[in-house]
Amino acid sequence: MAFSRIAVAISIVFSYPLAFVGFRDGVIDLLKIPAGKRTDTKLNQLTIILLGIITALASKVKDLSFLLSFAGATLGNALIYVFPAVMFRKAIKDLGESATAGQKIEAKGILGVAGLGIGMGVVGAKMALKSLSK
Repeated sequence: MAFSRIAVAISIVFSYPLAFVGFRDGVIDLLKIPAGKRTDTKLNQLTIILLGIITALASKVKDLSFLLSFAGATLGNALIYVFPAVMFRKAIKDLGESATAGQKIEAKGILGVAGLGIGMGVVGAKMALKSLSK
């Protein structure tokens, strides 16, 4: 059991930088910082600011169960059901006349999958919010 805990800790420690760099780059893109202004100094400053914010939030949040359940219900369902359906419809639309009749029918039917994902996300989000009142 102790070895498992150590292995999980090592996994988290060494995977965090990879996830954080993606997060930092996403923030840079959201802030629309041009590529010419993305110097090492600016990246280091942004890294310190973001780590400070994350650390402050982590020190205040005591129970992650709501956050995890809400994110799983909304983002998880979107990632599994909604986004692939939207991407598939877009791909078939981009094919235009070269799309087969079967693909066009499937593109219309895939809306049901997206709707199911949205429905499950709403139910999951309601259940997560209900757990807050307990």
